[in-house]
Amino acid sequence: MPDIAFPQQAAPTERALRMSFAAFVLILLVGLGYVAIHLAADLEPVKQSSALPYILLGIALGFEFVNGFHDTANAVASVIYTHSLTPNLTVVWSGAWNFLGVLVSSGAVAFGILQLLPVELILQVGSSAGFAMVFALLIAAIIWNLATWWFGLPSSSSHTLIGLVIGVGLMNQLMRGPNGTSGVDWSQAAGVGKSLLFSPFVGFLLAGLLLLILKAVVRVPALYKEPKNNRPPPFWIRALLILTCTGVSFAHGSNDGQKGMGPSC
Repeated sequence: MPDIAFPQQAAPTERALRMSFAAFVLILLVGLGYVAIHLAADLEPVKQSSALPYILLGIALGFEFVNGFHDTANAVASVIYTHSLTPNLTVVWSGAWNFLGVLVSSGAVAFGILQLLPVELILQVGSSAGFAMVFALLIAAIIWNLATWWFGLPSSSSHTLIGLVIGVGLMNQLMRGPNGTSGVDWSQAAGVGKSLLFSPFVGFLLAGLLLLILKAVVRVPALYKEPKNNRPPPFWIRALLILTCTGVSFAHGSNDGQKGMGPSC
C-alpha cells in the first residue's frame, strides 16, 4: 500500500495561543486555591511553636513539583512530537489529568513507601532525628532529580525515592545500632524491589507485542515513520495519542503523586 500523505497542520493562531495560556492560568489558579483551602484546614490542628512541620511540608511540595516536571515528558512527548496538539495545550491537558489522578488516588502507594521507613522514624517523626531523616531523603531526591533533568539523563523518581528511603534506614541503623526497630523492613523492601525490577520488562514485552499486532493489522507504513514537515497523523491516530497521554497523565498523578505523601505524613 502506498504511503498516505498526511494533511499539513496549520500553525496555531495567536488567539489559540492566548486561549490555551488563559486556560492554563485558570486551571493553575483553581488548583492553587484548592490546595490553599485544604492546607489551611489540615494545618489548623498543628499547635507547635516550631516551624519544622511547615518547612517539611514545603520541601515535600518541592519534591512533588520537581517530580512533576521531571516526569512530564513521559506523558506528553508522543503528542508534541507528532504535532497532535500544541505544546502549551498538551502540558495544560496533562497537568489537569495529573491533578485529577492525585485527587482520586487511594493512598496505597504512600502507605507502601511509609512501610519502608524505619519504625523509629514513624514513632518519633516529631523529634529532631525524625525530621532530619525525612529532610535528608526529600532534599536528596530533589537534588538527584534536578541533576538528572539538567543533564538529560533518564531516571526514575520511584527508584530514587525507594533507594533514599533504604539509605536513610541503613544509616539510622548504623548510628543507633541493630536494636530491631531502627533498620529497614527488608521483607517490604524486597516486595517493592521486585515490582520495580520486573515492571520495565513487562512494559517492554507488552509494548513490543502491541506494536507487532498493530503492524500486522494496520498496514499503513506511514504510521510507523517519523512525521515530516510538521504533518500531524490522521484524526483517529491523533485521538489515540491524546487518549494515551491522558491515561499516562492520570496514572502518573494517581501513582507518582503519592510518593511524597509517605515520608511527609
